[in-house]
Amino acid sequence: MHAFCTFWKRHALLAAIALALAPLGIGRAAAQADLSNGPTSLLISYRASAANRTAFRRYLVSDMAPRLRTMEHDGTLKSFRILYSWYRQPHVWDALVVLNFPDFRAVTKWNKLEQDEPGGLDAAGLALADPVTSYSCDREWADNPDGLRDGEVYYIIPYEYRNADEYRQYVKGYVVPQFEGWMKAGALDGYALFMNRFGTGAPWDSLFIQRYRDMDAFGHRAAVTDQVRATLRSDATWKAWSDRKAGIRTESENSIADLIAH
Repeated sequence: MHAFCTFWKRHALLAAIALALAPLGIGRAAAQADLSNGPTSLLISYRASAANRTAFRRYLVSDMAPRLRTMEHDGTLKSFRILYSWYRQPHVWDALVVLNFPDFRAVTKWNKLEQDEPGGLDAAGLALADPVTSYSCDREWADNPDGLRDGEVYYIIPYEYRNADEYRQYVKGYVVPQFEGWMKAGALDGYALFMNRFGTGAPWDSLFIQRYRDMDAFGHRAAVTDQVRATLRSDATWKAWSDRKAGIRTESENSIADLIAH
């Protein structure tokens, strides 16, 4: 009986995907960042020892998140999210904090805080983990409704690219149509794509953050990807970018994470 239910759920999902994607085009336009001013997003990664992973997660929820909410309330921050990786991996962060500022001038207040609290960590936080990287970024594309739900799975993919302008065209012609297709199929609740404004190489130039609606949707990621790509192959522009993508960007180790505070 269990095997039958699993079979039925999987095929019902794929049938729904096929129906949703029948008229698929590029879909909603995702807004590109304004590059005429400084970047208004800061992405900070942290590493904790294996012994401190649990305590650091609790610290982020009970200590750092309330302080960030205060900064939201006083207008210093527009929004924030704290992600925590499912597993400890040798080359992947334990926590990722995404800070979105209302404008570039507001970043100076964060920089002042950094003088006493690196990465926003007070003494208690620094006893548990270290801030490893801090990237000033542009949120180039996003379709990220605020209706965050418990149980969502975050899939984070870092990339390096050879040319920023070419990469933006590639994202517009190849990546965004796929993301919009996945959202239309009901697999994704949202996504955001950040580009490192001052990137000079490793570990990443751009970062994709995908919000899967639940474990079942994430588990069907490969099937949904294949279904959407099969539909898009009839689009000559998308197909041309698909054929060229290997020479445009390289992918680094992915992360799977929970949203633990916002």
